[in-house]
Amino acid sequence: MLDPDPDKPGSRCVSVHNLDPDLMASLRTCPQADPLLESVLRVRVIGVGGSADEDLPDIFGLRRILETGIRFIPYFPFEPGMSYRAIFDPRPLGRHALSDEMTMSLEFSLPRDMNSACTEVTEVFPSGDSLPENLLRFYVCFSSPMQRGHARNHIALIGPDGRPVSDVLYRPPVELWDRSMTQLTILLDPGRIKRGVGPNRALGPPLKAGCAYTLAVGSGMIDSWGRPLRSPFYKSFLVTEAVREPIGIQHWKVLPPEPRGCQPLELMFPRPLDWALLGHSIKIASTESPRVEGDIRIYHGERRWSFTPRSRWMPGSYRIRIAQCLEDICGNNLLGAFDRPLRSAADLACEVHERRNCISFRTLAVDGTLAQSTSKTL
Repeated sequence: MLDPDPDKPGSRCVSVHNLDPDLMASLRTCPQADPLLESVLRVRVIGVGGSADEDLPDIFGLRRILETGIRFIPYFPFEPGMSYRAIFDPRPLGRHALSDEMTMSLEFSLPRDMNSACTEVTEVFPSGDSLPENLLRFYVCFSSPMQRGHARNHIALIGPDGRPVSDVLYRPPVELWDRSMTQLTILLDPGRIKRGVGPNRALGPPLKAGCAYTLAVGSGMIDSWGRPLRSPFYKSFLVTEAVREPIGIQHWKVLPPEPRGCQPLELMFPRPLDWALLGHSIKIASTESPRVEGDIRIYHGERRWSFTPRSRWMPGSYRIRIAQCLEDICGNNLLGAFDRPLRSAADLACEVHERRNCISFRTLAVDGTLAQSTSKTL
């Protein structure tokens, strides 16, 4: 029978109860991972037409011996809407007194928990209407979790002539979803962006400055409940000249808050930075704590970042720590451009003097040397 998983609320497992005492004695002699025990209780996916697909392996899971039965707990939860067959066959145990009549099977499926709202594309980043020729990636955000395997056929880049452009988007073997399955990363072909390599020499860059393109997300994208999108989504943009410069934190503008207040600390960038990386690549630290807790907001075309603390700013020294992985929308980072040699960390360092009796915000280079400072006197 299909039972609730006692260790994972909301999940299901397959159990066989009220077995013969002699059979239970045989089961208890098998170690938990014994292949013999695995052959006694198996679970497989049922294919089209109601037959178990022999080309697919058994579902991986744990077998637990109960007081009067045996239980199968899948390593990954059973997927709603998919059909399964559980087979209990004690004959591999070699109990000759047991008849074929003790072999049992159960076919089951979990109902889809249909969300009331239809899934749609909520945002696409970069959010700007003008994007550089060497743009590296898009992030497509959905209102509900999605299924894998549909991006190749339902996401395309439409060129100036109104037709899909071929060989522009990179198609990885596994689609690049986040853990929530609500954010999909779409890469433009890096081999065509990086100058001097084969694809770039043969085909040129994927985008051409001065031309207009549209990223199209078709309604054939399927959510986790098996439903298509409410409607297609289109993001149109104009291509500008390529950006091939490292991120220059010396050009950032730091807007510090008033001491003893809860106003946000804001950073302003001269060009858009990567939306997803901005969410976790900049941290605030103080002399009392390696990390100040707060809420991050990214807006103004990914050219503005704000941090609102969960408690008041206290007078003291604060540091803006930037992770080395931070990039702009073209893949340029703190140490170099996407297709240029890296700069040395020494080129990033700039020594400044720190004032007392002020609330100061310092931006650190990757190696920890001081690279920028701004202060507000108390």
